[in-house]
Amino acid sequence: MPLYFFWGEEDYLIEREVRALRQRVLGDGFDALNYRVLDNPDFNTFDEALRTSPMFFGEILYVIKCDKYFLESKTKAKLDDKQTQMLCESFENVTDKVHIVLLCQIPRGEKKKPDSRKKIYKTVAKVADVKEFAAYKAYEDYKIAPILKNLAKEKDIALSPDSIALLIEYCGAQIRNLDMQLEKLKIFAYPKKQISADMVKEICFLGEDIFLLPDLILKKEYTKALEQITKILQKSHYLEVLGFLQTSFLNLLKTKVFSKTMSSFDISRKTGQHEFVVKKNIEKLKNISEDELLRIKLNLSNAEYLLKSGQIEPTSAFCRILYKEDL
Repeated sequence: MPLYFFWGEEDYLIEREVRALRQRVLGDGFDALNYRVLDNPDFNTFDEALRTSPMFFGEILYVIKCDKYFLESKTKAKLDDKQTQMLCESFENVTDKVHIVLLCQIPRGEKKKPDSRKKIYKTVAKVADVKEFAAYKAYEDYKIAPILKNLAKEKDIALSPDSIALLIEYCGAQIRNLDMQLEKLKIFAYPKKQISADMVKEICFLGEDIFLLPDLILKKEYTKALEQITKILQKSHYLEVLGFLQTSFLNLLKTKVFSKTMSSFDISRKTGQHEFVVKKNIEKLKNISEDELLRIKLNLSNAEYLLKSGQIEPTSAFCRILYKEDL
C-alpha cells in the first residue's frame, strides 16, 4: 500500500527521504498536478486527499504535514468519533498509484512522539511504511559515521576514519550542518577527493555553537553570545562567523517582512529556506522589531568593513555589533 509515515526530529533526513520517494515515483520532470504538499489540512481536505483517485497520466504523490493530528499539543486537531473512523478507513484504502506521505516533524529537543493511544495512529502503524528519524547525539558516532560516508560518496569524495571522528567532534550531530561542511571540504580539497583530518581542522567550525548564536542575540543574551563567539574563534576565522551571522539575520529580516503578507510556504519558496525553519523563525520573531533586526544586520556589515580595513579587532567588533545602537 502506497502510504508512508515519517516522523522524528532529524528534519534533514526526512527531507532527503521525501525527495528520494518523489524521484522514484514521479521522476525528474514531474508535473505540478502530480505532486502536492498540504500543511495540517482541515479534516475534509485531509480525508479528500487520502481518497484521491489516480489520474490517467501517471502516479500521484501527496505530502501531508499532519503533526497536529498525531502529536499532543495545544493546537492539536480535534476529531469526533465519526471523523476518526472515516480517516482510519481512508488510511486503509489508499488507492494504488496514489502515494501518500504523512509527515510528523518534531522540533529538535522537544522529545515528543506520536500519540500511540490514538486510533488513527494505531491504524497507520498497521498499514503504512513507518520510519522514525531520531536526532542523533554527538556520542552516537557509530550511527552518524555511515550516514556521513554515504553523503560523502554522493559528493564524490571520501572520508578517512579520523576525519569522520573530527567532523562529529567539531560540528556536532546535526546532519544538515554536517552535509554543509562536506560541501566546503569538497571545494577545499579539489582536485583531490580524499578528505583528511587536517582539512577538517583547517576549515570546519564548531557547528552546534555557531547555530546557537542567532537565538542568543535575539534573546539579548549578549554575554552568552560573546562566550560562544570566543569559543568559535579559537577554531574558525572571524569572517566565517560574520558571514554566517550576516546570512542568518538577512533571512530573519526577510522572514519578518514577508510574514506580514505571505504564508510560511510562500516565504520558504521565496527565500530558499525550509518551511519548517520559516515557521520556527516566525514564532521567534513575534516580539522582535524590524528595526532591531535591521540594526544588527547593518552593524554586521559595518563590522566586516572595519575588520577588513584593520580599523578594529575581532573581539571588539563583536562586542560593538551586539551592544551598540549603531556601529
